Amino acid sequence: MKKKTFIPYEFGLSGAPLKFFDVKEKNGKRLEKLLKLDQAPLITKICKHYISNFIPLPIEHENEYWIISCYPSTDNSPARVSIWFPEVFNIAPARQYYGYTDMLQCMVFVHSDFIDQKARKELEKKVKGLHFRPGYRFITGIDEQLAAFMPLDSYFDFVEDERVYEGARAHNYELTLKGRTPFKKGHNYEFVRYLLGH
Repeated sequence: MKKKTFIPYEFGLSGAPLKFFDVKEKNGKRLEKLLKLDQAPLITKICKHYISNFIPLPIEHENEYWIISCYPSTDNSPARVSIWFPEVFNIAPARQYYGYTDMLQCMVFVHSDFIDQKARKELEKKVKGLHFRPGYRFITGIDEQLAAFMPLDSYFDFVEDERVYEGARAHNYELTLKGRTPFKKGHNYEFVRYLLGH
Protein backbone atom coordinates (compact mmCIF):
# COMPACT_ATOMS: atom_id res chain seq x y z
CA MET A 1 0.00 0.00 0.00
CA LYS A 2 1.32 3.41 -0.94
CA LYS A 3 1.59 5.71 2.05
CA LYS A 4 2.27 9.41 1.99
CA THR A 5 4.87 10.71 4.38
CA PHE A 6 6.35 14.00 5.54
CA ILE A 7 3.03 15.84 5.52
CA PRO A 8 3.44 18.59 8.14
CA TYR A 9 0.33 17.80 10.15
CA GLU A 10 -0.81 20.36 12.67
CA PHE A 11 -3.96 19.08 14.32
CA GLY A 12 -5.65 19.39 17.68
CA LEU A 13 -7.13 22.19 19.72
CA SER A 14 -4.62 24.88 20.52
CA GLY A 15 -4.73 27.48 23.26
CA ALA A 16 -5.61 30.24 20.79
CA PRO A 17 -8.75 32.23 21.60
CA LEU A 18 -11.86 31.58 19.56
CA LYS A 19 -12.87 34.33 17.16
CA PHE A 20 -15.50 36.95 17.92
CA PHE A 21 -18.69 36.63 15.91
CA ASP A 22 -22.10 38.19 15.41
CA VAL A 23 -24.83 36.09 16.98
CA LYS A 24 -27.39 34.86 14.44
CA GLU A 25 -30.83 33.85 15.64
CA LYS A 26 -31.21 31.22 12.90
CA ASN A 27 -27.98 29.51 13.95
CA GLY A 28 -29.17 29.33 17.54
CA LYS A 29 -32.49 27.84 16.46
CA ARG A 30 -30.76 25.24 14.30
CA LEU A 31 -28.57 24.22 17.20
CA GLU A 32 -31.62 23.95 19.47
CA LYS A 33 -33.27 21.71 16.86
CA LEU A 34 -30.23 19.41 16.85
CA LEU A 35 -30.07 19.25 20.65
CA LYS A 36 -33.68 18.03 20.77
CA LEU A 37 -32.78 14.86 18.86
CA ASP A 38 -32.58 11.62 20.86
CA GLN A 39 -29.09 11.08 19.45
CA ALA A 40 -27.87 14.61 20.24
CA PRO A 41 -25.29 13.50 22.85
CA LEU A 42 -23.67 11.11 20.35
CA ILE A 43 -23.88 13.64 17.50
CA THR A 44 -22.14 16.35 19.51
CA LYS A 45 -19.50 13.91 20.79
CA ILE A 46 -18.72 12.81 17.23
CA CYS A 47 -18.62 16.36 15.86
CA LYS A 48 -16.27 17.49 18.63
CA HIS A 49 -14.00 14.51 17.98
CA TYR A 50 -13.95 15.15 14.24
CA ILE A 51 -13.15 18.86 14.59
CA SER A 52 -10.48 18.22 17.22
CA ASN A 53 -8.70 15.42 15.36
CA PHE A 54 -9.24 15.80 11.61
CA ILE A 55 -9.15 19.53 10.84
CA PRO A 56 -5.75 21.22 10.73
CA LEU A 57 -5.59 23.91 13.44
CA PRO A 58 -9.38 24.13 13.79
CA ILE A 59 -9.48 27.17 16.08
CA GLU A 60 -7.11 29.27 13.98
CA HIS A 61 -8.77 28.19 10.72
CA GLU A 62 -12.40 28.48 11.84
CA ASN A 63 -14.53 30.03 9.09
CA GLU A 64 -11.40 30.55 7.01
CA TYR A 65 -10.46 27.10 5.72
CA TRP A 66 -13.36 25.12 7.21
CA ILE A 67 -16.95 25.55 8.30
CA ILE A 68 -19.53 23.47 10.12
CA SER A 69 -23.21 23.89 9.39
CA CYS A 70 -26.17 22.70 11.40
CA TYR A 71 -29.33 21.87 9.45
CA PRO A 72 -28.16 23.75 6.33
CA SER A 73 -30.89 24.75 3.90
CA THR A 74 -29.26 22.74 1.10
CA ASP A 75 -30.03 19.31 2.57
CA ASN A 76 -31.23 19.82 6.14
CA SER A 77 -28.67 17.43 7.64
CA PRO A 78 -28.02 17.70 11.39
CA ALA A 79 -24.32 18.47 10.80
CA ARG A 80 -21.94 18.99 7.91
CA VAL A 81 -18.28 20.01 7.76
CA SER A 82 -16.71 21.52 4.65
CA ILE A 83 -13.06 22.28 4.00
CA TRP A 84 -12.27 24.71 1.19
CA PHE A 85 -15.14 23.89 -1.20
CA PRO A 86 -16.51 20.36 -0.62
CA GLU A 87 -17.97 18.69 2.42
CA VAL A 88 -15.65 16.19 4.08
CA PHE A 89 -17.92 14.95 6.88
CA ASN A 90 -21.63 14.83 7.51
CA ILE A 91 -24.32 13.38 9.71
CA ALA A 92 -27.49 12.84 7.71
CA PRO A 93 -30.52 10.57 7.37
CA ALA A 94 -29.29 7.31 5.88
CA ARG A 95 -31.59 7.31 2.90
CA GLN A 96 -30.56 10.82 1.96
CA TYR A 97 -27.37 9.52 0.35
CA TYR A 98 -26.27 5.91 0.80
CA GLY A 99 -27.66 3.79 3.60
CA TYR A 100 -29.68 0.75 4.43
CA THR A 101 -31.81 1.92 7.36
CA ASP A 102 -33.80 5.00 8.34
CA MET A 103 -31.36 5.82 11.14
CA LEU A 104 -28.85 8.66 11.06
CA GLN A 105 -25.57 7.87 9.37
CA CYS A 106 -22.14 9.41 9.21
CA MET A 107 -19.95 10.08 6.15
CA VAL A 108 -16.20 10.60 6.43
CA PHE A 109 -13.83 11.30 3.56
CA VAL A 110 -10.46 9.54 3.77
CA HIS A 111 -7.42 9.37 1.49
CA SER A 112 -7.30 6.04 -0.35
CA ASP A 113 -3.50 5.96 -0.28
CA PHE A 114 -3.92 4.87 3.33
CA ILE A 115 -6.77 2.41 2.75
CA ASP A 116 -6.36 -0.04 -0.13
CA GLN A 117 -8.88 -2.67 -1.20
CA LYS A 118 -7.63 -5.19 1.34
CA ALA A 119 -7.94 -2.65 4.16
CA ARG A 120 -11.45 -1.74 3.04
CA LYS A 121 -12.58 -5.34 3.29
CA GLU A 122 -10.99 -5.69 6.72
CA LEU A 123 -12.70 -2.55 7.95
CA GLU A 124 -16.08 -3.50 6.50
CA LYS A 125 -15.92 -6.79 8.42
CA LYS A 126 -14.84 -5.04 11.61
CA VAL A 127 -17.09 -1.95 11.63
CA LYS A 128 -20.83 -2.57 11.72
CA GLY A 129 -22.68 -1.18 8.70
CA LEU A 130 -19.60 0.39 7.10
CA HIS A 131 -19.41 0.69 3.33
CA PHE A 132 -17.15 2.70 1.02
CA ARG A 133 -18.26 4.76 -1.98
CA PRO A 134 -15.37 6.00 -4.16
CA GLY A 135 -17.80 7.85 -6.44
CA TYR A 136 -19.63 9.93 -3.86
CA ARG A 137 -21.28 13.07 -5.27
CA PHE A 138 -18.80 15.69 -4.04
CA ILE A 139 -15.59 15.90 -6.05
CA THR A 140 -12.90 17.29 -3.80
CA GLY A 141 -10.19 17.65 -6.41
CA ILE A 142 -8.22 14.88 -4.72
CA ASP A 143 -8.07 11.83 -6.97
CA GLU A 144 -7.63 9.54 -3.98
CA GLN A 145 -10.81 10.66 -2.21
CA LEU A 146 -12.79 7.83 -0.66
CA ALA A 147 -16.14 8.28 1.08
CA ALA A 148 -16.96 5.99 3.99
CA PHE A 149 -20.56 5.65 5.20
CA MET A 150 -21.60 4.06 8.48
CA PRO A 151 -24.34 4.14 11.11
CA LEU A 152 -23.78 6.90 13.61
CA ASP A 153 -22.89 4.51 16.43
CA SER A 154 -20.11 2.95 14.31
CA TYR A 155 -18.08 6.17 13.97
CA PHE A 156 -15.72 5.57 16.88
CA ASP A 157 -15.06 1.97 15.84
CA PHE A 158 -14.16 3.28 12.39
CA VAL A 159 -11.79 6.07 13.41
CA GLU A 160 -9.91 4.02 16.00
CA ASP A 161 -8.06 2.34 13.11
CA GLU A 162 -4.75 4.12 12.50
CA ARG A 163 -5.14 3.86 8.72
CA VAL A 164 -8.45 5.70 8.89
CA TYR A 165 -7.07 8.28 11.27
CA GLU A 166 -4.15 9.16 9.03
CA GLY A 167 -6.23 8.84 5.86
CA ALA A 168 -8.76 11.43 7.07
CA ARG A 169 -6.01 13.79 8.17
CA ALA A 170 -4.11 13.49 4.89
CA HIS A 171 -7.25 14.13 2.84
CA ASN A 172 -8.24 17.19 4.84
CA TYR A 173 -4.76 18.63 4.98
CA GLU A 174 -4.53 18.51 1.19
CA LEU A 175 -7.83 20.35 0.90
CA THR A 176 -6.66 23.21 3.11
CA LEU A 177 -3.83 23.78 0.63
CA LYS A 178 -6.41 24.66 -2.04
CA GLY A 179 -7.39 27.89 -0.30
CA ARG A 180 -9.98 29.53 1.89
CA THR A 181 -13.61 28.50 1.95
CA PRO A 182 -16.13 30.52 -0.08
CA PHE A 183 -18.99 29.43 2.22
CA LYS A 184 -18.41 31.60 5.28
CA LYS A 185 -22.08 32.56 5.61
CA GLY A 186 -22.90 28.92 6.27
CA HIS A 187 -20.67 28.57 9.34
CA ASN A 188 -22.43 28.07 12.66
CA TYR A 189 -20.25 29.74 15.30
CA GLU A 190 -22.75 28.88 18.03
CA PHE A 191 -22.44 25.17 17.24
CA VAL A 192 -18.65 25.24 17.52
CA ARG A 193 -18.76 27.01 20.87
CA TYR A 194 -21.26 24.51 22.18
CA LEU A 195 -19.02 21.65 21.03
CA LEU A 196 -15.86 23.11 22.52
CA GLY A 197 -17.48 24.14 25.77
CA HIS A 198 -17.06 27.89 25.39
